[in-house]
Amino acid sequence: MAAVMSLSGRVALVTGGGTGIGLNIAKTLAANGARVYITGRRMDVLEKAAASVTGVPGSILPLQMDVTDEEDVKAGAKHIENIDGKLDILVNNAGIAGSLQTVQNWADIFALSTIVPFFVIRVFQSLLIEGAHSRPQGTSSIINVSSVSATYNTQGPGTCMAYSVTKAALDKLTLVLGMSFAERGIPIRVNALQPGFFASQMVGPQVLEATKTKIPGFAAPVPVRRHGTEAEIGTAALFLAVSDYTNGALLSIEGGISLLNP
Repeated sequence: MAAVMSLSGRVALVTGGGTGIGLNIAKTLAANGARVYITGRRMDVLEKAAASVTGVPGSILPLQMDVTDEEDVKAGAKHIENIDGKLDILVNNAGIAGSLQTVQNWADIFALSTIVPFFVIRVFQSLLIEGAHSRPQGTSSIINVSSVSATYNTQGPGTCMAYSVTKAALDKLTLVLGMSFAERGIPIRVNALQPGFFASQMVGPQVLEATKTKIPGFAAPVPVRRHGTEAEIGTAALFLAVSDYTNGALLSIEGGISLLNP
């Protein structure tokens, strides 16, 4: 099993990897042997995050890259191409929630949640193909970080209504891209994670505490009466990264809250 879950020799990139869920995923990938680039706009945050991870088989490397700037994304891809020549795992995690119901806020959230992942994938597609070809009968893995809110008709606490709508669009993009690669014989799998309540810059301590009792806007609390852990979101991403037989999956990691809040 250790060999099956090993990411030794693989290269990963996690957008928005300096904090929260992105960093948790990056830590797990590095702990299983991957060389992981974490990207964001704030280099100081990325460097601090990378320095916090030691004593693991893999490594975490900060890479300043604004995913909303296509030229910046291309520069990031060129950097990885020059050093590693491939990419095996791409995690589209960068996102914002926002709380203002304005046209501009909707546009910003939609751009980051749905439009940006498409163009990031397009830029890194050739490197992902190289990653797949580096292993016998291998595939590369794209993991889009969606949200369980994509399946709800209620608005999450402290978020703009656009958040759940654009995450639903990301789920659809995941399936459309997965189908597109599969029908053309391109060895890239596309799956999505739908996290529930996990610690991040978008989910504050008050909301996390509320998971034990009653969450605003939800009919019932999380059945397990707690938020998710770093290990739980990380191992879910690890599974999608290593399982060559998993494609087009929308994997919910949310403590069973969907059972009580359909």
